[in-house]
Amino acid sequence: MFENLNQPYRFNNNFKHNAKTILLVSMGFILIVLYIQPLGINFLKSEHDGYFVLGAGLFTAAILFFNTLILPGIFTKMFNPERWTIKKELIWNFWMFVNLFFGLTFLAWIARMAEYTDLPFFRTGALALLPLVLFNLISYNLSLKLKVMNMIDSGKIWLKEEINALQSGGPTSESVHLVAENRKQAFAEEVERVILIHSSGNYVEIVWIDRKQMVRRRLFRQSFTNVEKALVQSDVMLKCHRCWMVNLNKVRRLKRSTSGYILEMEGLDYPVPVSRNHISLFKEKLI
Repeated sequence: MFENLNQPYRFNNNFKHNAKTILLVSMGFILIVLYIQPLGINFLKSEHDGYFVLGAGLFTAAILFFNTLILPGIFTKMFNPERWTIKKELIWNFWMFVNLFFGLTFLAWIARMAEYTDLPFFRTGALALLPLVLFNLISYNLSLKLKVMNMIDSGKIWLKEEINALQSGGPTSESVHLVAENRKQAFAEEVERVILIHSSGNYVEIVWIDRKQMVRRRLFRQSFTNVEKALVQSDVMLKCHRCWMVNLNKVRRLKRSTSGYILEMEGLDYPVPVSRNHISLFKEKLI
């Protein structure tokens, strides 16, 4: 269970989309709080309560703006989309909730001390969950759209390659074409762009170089055994470990370490293990 927390997760660093999302969330927060009155708090008892909600909405927008648009720009390594995981996403969301909770609680306390309103402290602070849920729902919707677009683009690339092969009367360059177990996700790319594929629990992660020369990662549910079967005829994608498969042309060097042999891969800053059963094969191929 806890292993899944280290799975890659798509970090939304789209400035334009996040700015629009923050505006929508703030407006939605104000309307929901005023008219639905969550947690049994009546914010329409007086004119002052309405102004407090407006201020709380602006405060919420400021907190979200700082955490989603300013912090990622300051701590670029920490918020690196290529290294973002489910665990980091959960911690980041908890951090924003703490900011919002204590901020709204403090605003309610200040207003009560000034005899501006008589709103309950902690119930007002608990409303912090509302903008956070709204923000994540909108962001998740964007993530789903991007996944669908990627799947369509991958399908188009694969289809174009097949059409070119038929028209030319011969095979195109070798490609990696994989489909997830749910048949809703697919990956299709030229093998020369793929760096490695590795098993991660019930999922496989594909690491490749896109056409902008950026290292990309994609995770979807599929067994490593099925990936092996799909690429069994490949002379380029070779298994180096029970849960790792690498592109032979992307190997920089085979290196001996204290724990055995490792591969240094192009575009990666971490080594890939080589099991004893595959050392001789890679020595033969690389020397």
